[in-house]
Amino acid sequence: MCGNPNTRLLSRLVIDFLLLLAIYGAALVVLPQQLATAQSGFHCSDASLKYPYRQPWLTKVHLTVAVVALPAAFVLVVEMLRAAVVPSSAELRQRFVFVGVRIPSFISECYKAVGVYLFGLGLTLLAIRLTKHATGRLRPHFFDICQPTWGEEGESCSDYSAENSTRFLEHFACTEFAASQDLLALVRHSFPSGFASSTCYAMGFLILYAQARLFAPWLRLVRATLQLACGSLALVVCWERISTYQNHLADVAAGAALGSLIAIFATVSVAHLFAEVRVKRRQWPRNEQIYGYAGYYSRATYGY
Repeated sequence: MCGNPNTRLLSRLVIDFLLLLAIYGAALVVLPQQLATAQSGFHCSDASLKYPYRQPWLTKVHLTVAVVALPAAFVLVVEMLRAAVVPSSAELRQRFVFVGVRIPSFISECYKAVGVYLFGLGLTLLAIRLTKHATGRLRPHFFDICQPTWGEEGESCSDYSAENSTRFLEHFACTEFAASQDLLALVRHSFPSGFASSTCYAMGFLILYAQARLFAPWLRLVRATLQLACGSLALVVCWERISTYQNHLADVAAGAALGSLIAIFATVSVAHLFAEVRVKRRQWPRNEQIYGYAGYYSRATYGY
């Protein structure tokens, strides 16, 4: 039964689905409910926590479009370009057959690209969630949102003199009705920047994917344009998180580095976008009609 091609293909689909379900379930459901955020303290004189709160102009809807809808459309456009302009003899194609129906290479390539991308995105979300809860770093607008008080008499930073303003405070409570519960729940989740990590992963993956897939000479200008657009979008998101005081500069830099590293891991180690295999090529001598000889040459392949 294991030798049946239909069974192997169906098993592969089920395993891929269960793996993605486990990763996203842990990152989006299990860990937020089970992990406790580290209780980090502060100094009343810490100027990096005294920025005003500004409403961000990038929401979770924009993030979803940038890391889900845009990459799916990007992969679709790239594979359509390849199917239209790249001759089938110029590349290696892995063909699948299911219940007697040959699956077009266009569909199989899109499935492999999207599958690897979603796997890397799940790892990114998992790393973001673990790091945010483990560090518990306060956001730049901490004082504006929380307005912390401590002690039985409800002391605050405004009651402290210059002599003891540098006292490190770990046990405090946010002022009741100072902000909504949603904002108070996020005030300790500054490091790393989730927006920067997710966007840099998505754009980094697409840049490397375009570099590997759009290798034809007549597609170089299209490839460079798409890569420039992806890099610009990542920079815009990083700048938005800093300019609206949602994250510290170090948080955004760490998030961008995290997303970029996972993008490299997904494309190089998981998808093997830039791997080369030896391909057997048969050549016929000019004066021989029956016998020939075989040679080998290296060709970049794509698959996982």
